[in-house]
Amino acid sequence: MTPPAAAVDAPSAVQILASFPKLTDVGLSFTAVLPAAAGGFDAYGINLTAAAQQDISQIAETTRSQLQDATLLAYGPATLIPPQHCMYIAVSDAANLTAIESAVRKQDLLSFTGEAAAMANIKMLAASFTASDGRQVTFYRIADNLLQVRKAKWLGLVQQNGVYGKVEPADILLIRTDFEVVVVAGYAFFWKKATFERAFGFLDQLKAESLATFNSVTISLKIDGIEDLRKACTSQPQMMAKMSSIKRSMDTDPEYAAAMTMPRLIDYVKQHPHVDIAIVGSGSGRRFVFDPSPARRFQLLKLLDDDFLHSVLTKRDYEAGSKQQTVAD
Repeated sequence: MTPPAAAVDAPSAVQILASFPKLTDVGLSFTAVLPAAAGGFDAYGINLTAAAQQDISQIAETTRSQLQDATLLAYGPATLIPPQHCMYIAVSDAANLTAIESAVRKQDLLSFTGEAAAMANIKMLAASFTASDGRQVTFYRIADNLLQVRKAKWLGLVQQNGVYGKVEPADILLIRTDFEVVVVAGYAFFWKKATFERAFGFLDQLKAESLATFNSVTISLKIDGIEDLRKACTSQPQMMAKMSSIKRSMDTDPEYAAAMTMPRLIDYVKQHPHVDIAIVGSGSGRRFVFDPSPARRFQLLKLLDDDFLHSVLTKRDYEAGSKQQTVAD
């Protein structure tokens, strides 16, 4: 029996990929991933000419170099990806990714044809490589409107022997010259957080967590427009990321949740006009007003996330772009 592979961390996974032979010299399996009729995912093999295999392998080679040059950053729902950084997450924690990897790695895949394309829209394209010692890596390109030429938007014509004739949409696949996700040694690496979350099933999870957090933090608050705020906080990725940050504070600091009361929050806003949140009513009937305009729609969430700081040094008030709590003496 072959012993199980030793667990590696994300930097080690990148080094494993770096030790692969040149990808243009490794066998390529190219697949289209589609939703399965009964749920889950199906993968179809895409037959390629030798020239097309080399072109796709070179795109993967370029993406491998990009990953090797990037600074790694662990995935967090409220974490953004700075320039020259690449985010990572364990495949086992990546919702649909395990199922997609299993579909892509199946033996004897059906060939991708026009009939397969008609069944559903392509979700992603996968370029898989297997080294001679069995190590595997998969590069994913998430589907966008360029992967298939749509009948509603394009009439495709192709020249044959000097005459142009109609080409069926399923006969053409377009791919951008980079991959967005790399899966190797049990980790997924990616540069576009929102795209990754959407493609691999994170948004449904984020929506459920955002709703639970929203209901918990606002249970004793009075907010005009609360339904519009709830909808925004459970549908817009940036707002859901903010809810994740609030959840982290609530989970790690009981005093934080206890401080989110209507009297304390109103007193704070009254004492700090720069917070810029409207208050209506009087006495116990005072209420915040949610303003959905782009310039102000985050103000209530910033208040609930304790994003407003006062500098002891300069006596100035600030909005905190990121926070790390220090240990009190």
